[in-house]
Amino acid sequence: QMPRGAVQLEIGMQSFNESTLLAINRKTDTKKLIENIKTLLSGNVVEWARIEFKESWNPDASLKTITAFANDIDNWSGGYLVIGVGDDNGRPKFPLKGVPSAEVDDILKDLLNKCKLITPEYLPVVAPVDYDDHTKLIVVWCPGGQVRPYKSPSHFIFKSGKATPSGEATYFIRKMNSTIKPSNEELNDLFSLANKVP
Repeated sequence: QMPRGAVQLEIGMQSFNESTLLAINRKTDTKKLIENIKTLLSGNVVEWARIEFKESWNPDASLKTITAFANDIDNWSGGYLVIGVGDDNGRPKFPLKGVPSAEVDDILKDLLNKCKLITPEYLPVVAPVDYDDHTKLIVVWCPGGQVRPYKSPSHFIFKSGKATPSGEATYFIRKMNSTIKPSNEELNDLFSLANKVP
């Protein structure tokens, strides 16, 4: 039997709905969040190698990117995946396509379920953002993980519109602006970094 108070659970709520935030007395400056995404897309603050743009949610490509940012082999504090933005040689493609509002909840649920396939456990910080009156984006911030290295399914099999993970899990890293499988030397570097995490 465990001593009383040895286990504590924390239950959190994430929302960017203004009335919900007001009801739970949480102060979140959503206007600042919109300013930050505009700054992020300008490329003036974060190196392009730390940002990946996806026109739409694709668990096969996106989960590899999230895993690579979590592994943070170059210690750049992870990176950002922005869903709803086309890629033009590593830069955002304007005009922005955005994510249809009707699809946001389903994408967020699927993103959460797919992130649960990352081992050890890792969850990025996810926020749907209204870029402007007509464009909604999903921003996924993936800080470098505390218990790296991480791996995720090497690929997904798509059947009847459903993505099923392969049985094989693989490590992924970011090099320049690409998500790749590490070489043996890079894999050794990744495990060396893991040993340095307190």
